Amino acid sequence: MTAKEYLSEVQRLQTMIEHKRDRVKEYRHAITSVSSARMNPAKVQASSPADRIGDMVGKIVDLEAEIQNDMVDIAYKRHEIINMIHGLDSAAHMQALFGRYIQCRGLDAIGKDIGKSYRYMIEMHGKALKAFEMVNKDILEKEGISYE
Repeated sequence: MTAKEYLSEVQRLQTMIEHKRDRVKEYRHAITSVSSARMNPAKVQASSPADRIGDMVGKIVDLEAEIQNDMVDIAYKRHEIINMIHGLDSAAHMQALFGRYIQCRGLDAIGKDIGKSYRYMIEMHGKALKAFEMVNKDILEKEGISYE
């Protein structure tokens, strides 16, 4: 894992949470749209609609528990990464890394906010990553983070 990948953990966790929330919505929609089963003597059902609804409710409960655990994980990871970013000497480096990895914004949007070009932000981002690696070298080595 690189420092960039380490910093991207917040965004990765947020994406996982969003996907799980989408699945919960799909299950809820499926439960509310289940039509009543008609009795058809020629058709034998292995499970009733009530069984399938119960299974979906179980999946919803499990996913919501996972989401809660993921939210705790992301809170800790955000706090850890923010503290590491705040350890940088340069306000510009902090701004670039905080905007990119904590606020999950693109470099072009961050540049517009501070009146800098996209090209400038690419360079600033690279310098900020190098500074992040240097300042947090001991912590990153413990985490098994490599420098590329």
